[in-house]
Amino acid sequence: ADFMYMAPPFMAYFAATSGNASLLQASYEQCGLYREVLLFGSNATTFSPVNSSATSGRWHHIVGPQSADLGLWSTGNGWAAAGMTRVLVTVMHAPIANSTGWAPAAISDLTAWIKEIIDGARASPLDNGLLRNYLDDTDSAVGFGETSGSALLASVVYRMVILAPTEFPAAIYVPWADALRSVLAKHVSRDGIAAPAVNPLSWLDPTPWITGSPEGQNFFVLLYAAWRDCIFSGLCKH
Repeated sequence: ADFMYMAPPFMAYFAATSGNASLLQASYEQCGLYREVLLFGSNATTFSPVNSSATSGRWHHIVGPQSADLGLWSTGNGWAAAGMTRVLVTVMHAPIANSTGWAPAAISDLTAWIKEIIDGARASPLDNGLLRNYLDDTDSAVGFGETSGSALLASVVYRMVILAPTEFPAAIYVPWADALRSVLAKHVSRDGIAAPAVNPLSWLDPTPWITGSPEGQNFFVLLYAAWRDCIFSGLCKH
């Protein structure tokens, strides 16, 4: 799932800056194809209907013979949702997309796919106000509440209430993100370390990471930047 934040957004922005409409379309299609594999376990080249998965929209982490992990990893779902948000905003604002016939469908699809993940996370059981390392795991030691996935998924909400206010009404989604942010603020030390986080190099490690996850620290920056912009938009409050 991490690929979703690494590759498609880069493809999309490079396409936008170089005026390559086919590459921009490919960045959107990559999101849909990865969704097929990680949400449905399918190699289909047509995109499955929204809200038709057995996992309530939450993606599996890794599908394949190497390093397979079919758990609903919260950080992986954050990577996917945040990556698609970056692709979405690029398609929405890239001048090259204005002359294409596929852009409206891409905007609609990406918005719906992001919403699937966020709604799945919203329906997941919390652990002391935080999303769990594995969103639905209330039984094992790896299902502890942690800061990385919580921060990244909350950041997506603050972005999406601005980008897609019809699909993400602020009155419903902002309170959820605010509740996570409020709890997360209590998990930052005087030295600026966010904990407990998932071990960034071993997601199945049952021991919370408390010395500072590089990606987890970054997710807090993304969270507060998104909240700041939501405040500027008038949809969020201090």
